[in-house]
This record gives sequence, C-alpha cells and structure tokens, in this order.
Amino acid sequence: MSKIKIAIAGSSGRMGKTLLENVLLADDLLLHAALEHDSSAMLGRDAGEFSGTPCGVKISADVAAALRGADVLIDFTRPEGTLHHLEICRKLGVNMVIGTTGFNA
Repeated sequence: MSKIKIAIAGSSGRMGKTLLENVLLADDLLLHAALEHDSSAMLGRDAGEFSGTPCGVKISADVAAALRGADVLIDFTRPEGTLHHLEICRKLGVNMVIGTTGFNA
C-alpha cells in the first residue's frame, strides 16, 4: 500500500509542529511538503528540525510547486492564506483539510 503524501501549511506554528511530528511518525503517511509564508525565517530549513528528526523536506513558500504530487494539504494558517491555498488545491486537484480558525460569515 502506498503512503498518503501530506503537505502542511503553517508548518512552524503550534499545530503545524504537532502535525509534522505525527506525520513523520506514521507508517502510512509521507511528508511531501512543509509550507510557510514568504517572510518566514524558517524557509529553507528542514521541516523535521522541529521534532529533532531531519527528514529532507525543506520548508517552502511556493505553494503550487510544493503541492504538485501531494495527496492532501492540511492547512493551519490564517483565513486569507487558507483561501489562497484552497484555490491552488482546486486547480491542482489536491484534497484539503482546513484547521484554520477565525473565518467570518
């Protein structure tokens, strides 16, 4: 059985770090991409550093490039970022799980 390829947006936040740790530990999941905003000091660093387990996945701000080949994006960012990511996921046919809070009706 092939592993589910996971991308995480908001990877250096509280929930993002928890997601990274759990994806890296899961036998049926593969960390495909880790995303942060384009001014993050974390860009270019190994996403596994947060859990003390380097994994070879560099944190990126290029959402479209990072999502190519991913099965699902898990998003814990801000509403405006989530909406931007949703549009890219729709265009690329990538499933999305939204954990972002703070949306207004």
